[in-house]
Amino acid sequence: MEIKNKNILITGSAKRIGKEIALYLGKEGANIVIHYKTSQKEAREVVNTLQSYGVQAIALQADLEKTQEAINLAQEAIKHFGHIDVLVNNASIYYPVELEKITEEDLDRFYNVHVKSVFFLSRELGKTMYKRKKGKIINISDYSALRPYKDYTAYTISKGAMLTLTRAFAKEFAPYVLVNAILPGPIVPPPEYEDIETPLKKTLIKRWAGEQEIAKAVEFLIKSDFVTGSFIPVEGGRLIC
Repeated sequence: MEIKNKNILITGSAKRIGKEIALYLGKEGANIVIHYKTSQKEAREVVNTLQSYGVQAIALQADLEKTQEAINLAQEAIKHFGHIDVLVNNASIYYPVELEKITEEDLDRFYNVHVKSVFFLSRELGKTMYKRKKGKIINISDYSALRPYKDYTAYTISKGAMLTLTRAFAKEFAPYVLVNAILPGPIVPPPEYEDIETPLKKTLIKRWAGEQEIAKAVEFLIKSDFVTGSFIPVEGGRLIC
């Protein structure tokens, strides 16, 4: 699938990795739906930048911890552009919780954002893609879904569920809609993260990647028409280090 003139919805795209994906694809000529939860100002700035590239762009707000808002987001995106060619499920929450301190609320928050919203967005948009006999769904998971680390159990098991969801949807929507996941490693330090050196000791490449590396992987999965149900590691060799 060529990127130019395609309509792409990217969740969590007002900042950081999602923003870079949006700008990268916008430069390639894609029309972009910027999703945000609370970062309205930043979302508008991304939309303005995209429009300066000569492409169409809008910002839509939704709290992906609430199922109906995720469904509404899909419907509003379709209403504006007529159809969506590519869905990038990038929105994420990330924080540590010791195993004995994990609450039901923690599990629900991670599950709602990383599994339920991805499920309903993928189903709503995937079925319209299937009818049109073409489309791409790309889930931004995490390398830790395959190699969990201490104090992030609630986070990693939800990202692991996202991988199962990826392969299940790849089967459900075959052969027309290709569904894949990307497994980021140390891309950019989380906000207010003080120890930026220790994570790099656990990779082969020994550096933070930068958001554009994920954007490149998204580009590959959009352009490739013979990859589905796959997990693409972008983690600097951390899975084998």
